[in-house]
Amino acid sequence: MLLLLALPAALATVPDQLGAGPDQIAAGGGGVSIVSDGAAALLNPAGLGAIRRPSLRVGGMWAKQAFAEPPPLWWDTNRDGVIDEDDPPLQLDDGVEDLSGLTLQVGRHVGGRFGIGISAYIPAQRLFRLHTFEPSLPTYIQLDNRAQRYVIAAGAGGEVLPGVSIGLAADIVPRVRFSVGMTADLSVSEDPESDDLGDVVSDVVIDVHEITLDIIPGVTPVVGLQLDLGRWHRKLTGLKIGAAWRGAVGVPIDGELDIQANVSAKDIGTLDPFTLAGVVDAQLFLFDHYVPMKVDFGLSYAWDPWVWGYADARWTDWSRMLLSVAKVEQATLTTPLVDVGDVVRDGNDYEIELRSTWGVRVGAGIHFPRFELDSRARYVQLSTSAGAGWEQTPLVSQGASSAFLDADRWWISGGLNVETWDPFRLVNGPLRFDVFFQHQRFLPAQLTRTSDTPRAGYSVDGSPIPVAGSSTAIGAAFGFEY
Repeated sequence: MLLLLALPAALATVPDQLGAGPDQIAAGGGGVSIVSDGAAALLNPAGLGAIRRPSLRVGGMWAKQAFAEPPPLWWDTNRDGVIDEDDPPLQLDDGVEDLSGLTLQVGRHVGGRFGIGISAYIPAQRLFRLHTFEPSLPTYIQLDNRAQRYVIAAGAGGEVLPGVSIGLAADIVPRVRFSVGMTADLSVSEDPESDDLGDVVSDVVIDVHEITLDIIPGVTPVVGLQLDLGRWHRKLTGLKIGAAWRGAVGVPIDGELDIQANVSAKDIGTLDPFTLAGVVDAQLFLFDHYVPMKVDFGLSYAWDPWVWGYADARWTDWSRMLLSVAKVEQATLTTPLVDVGDVVRDGNDYEIELRSTWGVRVGAGIHFPRFELDSRARYVQLSTSAGAGWEQTPLVSQGASSAFLDADRWWISGGLNVETWDPFRLVNGPLRFDVFFQHQRFLPAQLTRTSDTPRAGYSVDGSPIPVAGSSTAIGAAFGFEY
């Protein structure tokens, strides 16, 4: 039995990295106590209870990601099985793709105190990617697959007591199960048309018997709470508290392989004809796009109707994360000549120490007075927001066999919103146009790897591997109420 395990990737999703929607991205990525549109399905479903009109927002975003490239590395580039001075140095790029995608938020009120909503992010490059990496080569562990997973959550929330709102949502992810059955036949015989003894001809036939792929829906819960303290006492008007919890989630994949290889030979010198059969039964378990458990706390204050601000703290349980590194756990190979039993030595072994982390997000906004219009548009109102944040790296230390890269990061953001009444009478409600940006930067660090002899993944000249880079995201959104 051959069991391959591609362990969970230590990756948050784009909404976790930037924010759940246009308003949240522009204001620093948080707002657990004030979110009140469809984005609440991801950030805090208790905010869905504040929706009073059906609404829809669609947006697009693009981010340029630029990170430091590693120095030339030792690697078996000439593929002779030995790492030495004869190998040309391996030059890698930063391995971090630019990202682009679509955002969607939908919300609707239910009765006077409850609401439902959907929030989604759809990457433009691919719906999701399953990818493992080599631990001895430099890899930004929180960025490698981050942009390559779609995110969709649906939930409901509402006010259950005066000033107390609760909500429940489900982050929906796929589970994949596949199986492959195949036979490979290799036949070898002496070439009758050749005058040289020992010349052989071969024939290879690959017969795939069956391939089965099942995609099974899976969910992880999101639970939220919002407290409107102004409902309890007049002097606390405008002050709100929020909290949300989300469980860990990922994309587990179960696979089975049944492979039989047959090798036959005939008419080769004095050798008797023979056939050898080898059977490999394989079970593969891949777990990619891991998103850790997190807890958000926050408070906000609104000086209605013009100014608001918030502050959030986020605790993320990175301590349990496993990296997307393929590992061989156990193996048996059945042939008439060889039985390897359960003796397997994994070539991707590594040591790593991770921790749970804290991060902060702050933001504020201003609603400018409406400018009344003598037209079907009725009015124009501008709003602006800005924010900032900081988050720890979960990476504490690692062994000599890996080159995982990560560092603390900080960011700033901003956005502008224009609201007007629908002049075309298509939705009989307000229209909103948003533009936003967010700039993130990793604090400079370095990974020192030295060796007296050529060693895979180590720098050729002994220089440290830099850890530094930035990500700049811009986007726009259009929305309406109806």
